[in-house]
Amino acid sequence: MTNKQQIQKLRDNAELAWAAYGYFHFANPDYKPDGWWNKDKKKLDDFIKNNKRIPTPSDILNIEYNFSFSGDFTPLQAQRFFSRYDLLVHQPNTESGFSATLFGEKRKQKDTESKEIKYTNKMVI
Repeated sequence: MTNKQQIQKLRDNAELAWAAYGYFHFANPDYKPDGWWNKDKKKLDDFIKNNKRIPTPSDILNIEYNFSFSGDFTPLQAQRFFSRYDLLVHQPNTESGFSATLFGEKRKQKDTESKEIKYTNKMVI
């Protein structure tokens, strides 16, 4: 493995670890926090009021929405991250404090017309 490959692998692993701390339950349309005392409700209501939509996983990591979701990725970094990985499962904090996020890496495939190599979660048979 070359130094460049090793650095890329370390960067990828660091981004995965970093992204795992995202509050992805906000991106779930079924998530409905109750009560005026709930901080999640205020954050979600403010985002929806300002943007007229529910947040996407990319919004959760985006530093532009740091006031709501504590994201630390640049907009381009968040976009690139989700072009390469799918958010498979997110378990928000339980009463014991356990939380988990599972990402799946998309496949690299070569477009036959443009010869561009890109990530996709679709299989070509």
